[in-house]
Amino acid sequence: MKPAEHTVTPVSSKAATMSKETPRSTGKPAAKIGSATRKRTTIDAIDPATRQVIGTVHITQESRIPEMIAQAKTAQQTWGRLAFAERAKSLSVLRDLIRARAPEIADTITLGMGKPLVEALSFDVAMVVEDLSGYIDHGAEYLADEPVAIAAHFGAHKRALIRYVPRGVVCVIAPWNYPFELAMTPAITALAAGNAVIVKPTSAVPLLGELIERLFNDAFKDHPGLAQVVHGPGALGSVVATSPGVDFVAFTGSTAVGRKLQAALGPLLRPSLMELGGCDPLIICDDANLERAANATVFGRFSNNGQVCAAVKRVYVHKRVAKEYLAKVLAHVRALNVGPGKTPSSDVGPLANDRADQLLRELLQDALDKGAKLEIGGLPKSGGDWYWPPTVLTKVNSTMRLMQEEAFGPILPIQVVKDDDEAIELANASEYGLDAYVFSADLDRANAIANRLKAGSVDINEVVVNYTMPALPFGGVKQSGINRYHGKIGLRLFTDYKGMVIDDGTADTEPYWFPYTQAKLDAAKLQFSIS
Repeated sequence: MKPAEHTVTPVSSKAATMSKETPRSTGKPAAKIGSATRKRTTIDAIDPATRQVIGTVHITQESRIPEMIAQAKTAQQTWGRLAFAERAKSLSVLRDLIRARAPEIADTITLGMGKPLVEALSFDVAMVVEDLSGYIDHGAEYLADEPVAIAAHFGAHKRALIRYVPRGVVCVIAPWNYPFELAMTPAITALAAGNAVIVKPTSAVPLLGELIERLFNDAFKDHPGLAQVVHGPGALGSVVATSPGVDFVAFTGSTAVGRKLQAALGPLLRPSLMELGGCDPLIICDDANLERAANATVFGRFSNNGQVCAAVKRVYVHKRVAKEYLAKVLAHVRALNVGPGKTPSSDVGPLANDRADQLLRELLQDALDKGAKLEIGGLPKSGGDWYWPPTVLTKVNSTMRLMQEEAFGPILPIQVVKDDDEAIELANASEYGLDAYVFSADLDRANAIANRLKAGSVDINEVVVNYTMPALPFGGVKQSGINRYHGKIGLRLFTDYKGMVIDDGTADTEPYWFPYTQAKLDAAKLQFSIS
């Protein structure tokens, strides 16, 4: 179904008032940890394309968490002492299982959160396989002792190095937009580094959590307790993360939730990876290949229905090419097919759930109230399904919430700028700093712009690709996160750095040891020309 054919509520840029009604879920509301909801034992799985209940999953009782952590600690002691080649054998089993079960995994993702099946296979599943392959092939190299140069006066009998040792038990808390990849990649990184993991997958796609648990049980059957899954509402992840015995936390999710979790971890001095939100800018220079730029814009904004932390969230286009660029963007948006993710021709599926619906409505209305022009799209029918039509706005400016906050859905604002400096200034005028994108035929110009952008990663003449390359570190600056993962940097993040000085032990003493003498004092003074 194309957007033009989809049932929407038209919105004018001036007079329209937006309905605040949010489509109701047929599932139960998310449970919270506490006495009022302790009796709840299951979570419903909802197909967002039909809003029908497709299964139920049993919630892990909070009382079991200390036992799970104890099992993880026991398993990790054996796993962490294995040579990397031995750990790689089990990781290879996991990789083979994922390859064999790829159709089932992708079907579960699409059925549970709505994305097109091709995206579930190409991004969620394939990326996990690639990440596993990267660590299997290079993990021993990445974790090898790293020699450090030492001063000559220490002598040839000494050497210094950095040793990378496992942290212990890692808690992984995953979001719903890439429910398999964003649960598995931190988990396999932790496992490759020698840790045990307890994964809290999203409660929005609960059937996938059960599938992950089966993969772990089959791949690590010789290491019971090494990789475990906690099923339940989001608050249960915080319980695990802050429980005694957890040594590191890997959280992927919104900046708002990440702040709260970080506040809880602070008093515990518990280290963490925080991969948070973004309001990622795209700059279109006046010499850019506009056809490529338009194609990239539409893919970068509407892939996974815009539910991507690194998605193109706002565009700054040079005034000399703005009209032509907009015409191309609108043509590509009109060509998008909106429909169920399991239909091969669907480009854009429904929203994964109704969690972002109200905020999307507020951001769109705020922009329209402040003078934005609706070029295409609008609202889904109030009280209807979770399909949002791909929406494009122009005449936007930095006073609009849409240009400052993260819109987790298919709304694309385009602002015209007079030159590169204005584009850079506006791009950096955000509390976020995850990804940024630059399109220009002049690579020197593009690189100069990229160097001035405050972002964890920048792609030139590309979009949303940095994360898909396992060897590149991924993460943001400012309010977009703490620490980076993927590749060598990511694997080492899941270790403790241990500084080592190793002497061969043949000498009975060292020149700088006791006893102190006048000769030693004179030698010390000589270093600083002290008489």
